Amino acid sequence: MKDFDDSLESALKSAFRLLGYRDRSEKEICERLAKKGFSQKTIKDVVDYLKEKDFIDDRRLAEALKRHAVERKHLGKRGTISYLIKRGIPVEIAAGISGDEDDYFDSAKRLVERRLQHMKNYDTETIKRRLWGLLARRGFSNEAIRKVIKTIDLKEET
Repeated sequence: MKDFDDSLESALKSAFRLLGYRDRSEKEICERLAKKGFSQKTIKDVVDYLKEKDFIDDRRLAEALKRHAVERKHLGKRGTISYLIKRGIPVEIAAGISGDEDDYFDSAKRLVERRLQHMKNYDTETIKRRLWGLLARRGFSNEAIRKVIKTIDLKEET
């Protein structure tokens, strides 16, 4: 059986292979390299090199992930912060780029409009309750949910 190669070169190859699939946070790179068995010193050297050469940048990744969370996943502020943290973005960066609740209004409205098409057979109260639950699970604040629900005209929809 071949001995494990804990060299910087081997760790960099692994890191570049990981980055070839998708952008990753510093934490994700560290965890994946540690899982492969690389020493903490080697991992630190790899991360330092990748940061120096701008291959990993948690702030840049966080901004891209925020756009994805808002535009594709239709997450609210809390949902977006949670999503960023799960992807290994430090809490300070996640909270810093999350912005205001108003930044998420259009996303919530688009999601509600899409979901209303499937709720034509329900009464107004059921629709409101289901939309509230949907938006709350996606991380929207109560105030944001209230604003979105006020903007829709349920009489036309039902």
